[in-house]
Amino acid sequence: MHVLRSILLATDLWPLNSEPESAAVRLATEFDSQTSLLHVLEPMPHWPVTLDQEQQQAAGLLQQVAERLASQHIKIAGTHVVVGSAADMIVQRAREIDVDLVIVGAGEACSSGLCSVGPVAEFVVEHASQPVLVVRPSDPQLGFRKILCPVDQSRVAAHGLRNALRLAQVFGGEMVVLTVIPEVGWLTAATETKQLVDAKIEYELKSCEEFETFLETIPTNGVKVSREVRRGVPHREVAAAVQDHQIDLIVMGATGRTGLVRVLLGSTTRQLLRHLPCSMLIVKQEDLIEELTERDLDAIDLLMAEGQELLAADCHRQAIEKFRHVLDRNPFHIAAVEGLAEANAKLGQREKAHLYRRRAQRLRSHASFSLIGSAEGHGHLEQ
Repeated sequence: MHVLRSILLATDLWPLNSEPESAAVRLATEFDSQTSLLHVLEPMPHWPVTLDQEQQQAAGLLQQVAERLASQHIKIAGTHVVVGSAADMIVQRAREIDVDLVIVGAGEACSSGLCSVGPVAEFVVEHASQPVLVVRPSDPQLGFRKILCPVDQSRVAAHGLRNALRLAQVFGGEMVVLTVIPEVGWLTAATETKQLVDAKIEYELKSCEEFETFLETIPTNGVKVSREVRRGVPHREVAAAVQDHQIDLIVMGATGRTGLVRVLLGSTTRQLLRHLPCSMLIVKQEDLIEELTERDLDAIDLLMAEGQELLAADCHRQAIEKFRHVLDRNPFHIAAVEGLAEANAKLGQREKAHLYRRRAQRLRSHASFSLIGSAEGHGHLEQ
């Protein structure tokens, strides 16, 4: 099982947007995690005050957040104020300090009660290699007590379900596992014209059987789990299930690869982000290396060779850039992580070197590349 050792909380420092902070406290308390705090100052054409003054003010406010968390016995790994694109800086910081989870606020609440995830949070979800918790504004304190995990019987969905089960186990929560059988155009047309009248029924029965078979492969670890089958448009049915079951967290898997601005979220996940019915945890695909193309592998080999040559020539900063480009294509490349550790050590960057050594050690010990791995044990899935 991969332990949630470190969290990056990205905050906009608005007093009314306290939900991400509360979520960080809950998770850090349960997992005994260290929390790093980040605030990004977006560049402005005309600063009302000098940049130094703006940074000092932000640093003071961020320190207040750190003190609030520390008063609740949360271990603070550090506070960081930077200037730049908020989305880019959050992803970059998460990579630099090798956190296990990124927490961001979704944006502003809508009058309808739904919330559309803002561009910063959406970018972080798509580009961070870590799992991302998007916290919906104006929600009650996120308790992780009622968790919904929509599945489509894929490997990615299984990965998301294992994460959801572990969270429910840690927090003593309950889970609803949902699959949605979408309408298929030709089946609907056939039914309406009374041709192939059994086709739609057969399709739905097969989908239900696949759902049952899929669930049999996932141990529930003693968590109370109910299962549900709905029919219709997937993202709408997920949102309806959130309301019907009073869900406070959705957990979903994402597929694709990170670092190339090409993480491919499923269409259901994207639609839910646009009309967020509650907070949402997006976990990334653990078998990332299998997604690499031959072109990626060739580029990685070339970059690694260049990095190692630069390292041998004592061109440490240039070597670091090469190794980082490798990790942009494959965040789990052990030799590149070890190269970063060695280069930083030779530059006297002891803390960074230690972080990279620890990361390489975790990769070598076959730790899961996700927020939480699966645990042994079996349970009962209720109808």
